[in-house]
Amino acid sequence: MVMSTLVFPTRTNVRWDKNENGLITIFQEKKLGSFEKRISKIFGAPTEVKRPLDEMNSALWLLMDGTNNLSQIIAILDDLFAEKIAPAPERISKSIAEFRNLGLVDLVIQP
Repeated sequence: MVMSTLVFPTRTNVRWDKNENGLITIFQEKKLGSFEKRISKIFGAPTEVKRPLDEMNSALWLLMDGTNNLSQIIAILDDLFAEKIAPAPERISKSIAEFRNLGLVDLVIQP
């Protein structure tokens, strides 16, 4: 197992925006086949998915800029949200895993 001080969660190159309340919305392109693209164009369907994040995941998103390791992120979010995020390591790890499954975050391992 890799130590969390060596793991740097890093956002992928995806469009996102922060609103006036500090909440993040991620805009992710839909992966459509050629037939689906044509149907989408005919009906004017959106070509991207909007993923609004809650307060805790917005804070996590901002911290995953490649400069904070996993241990630092856990400590910062635990201080920020205290009981709301307990147990912090498990909740944060689960959120990061979901971001990875969606292709929004990579884990960079530093020697």
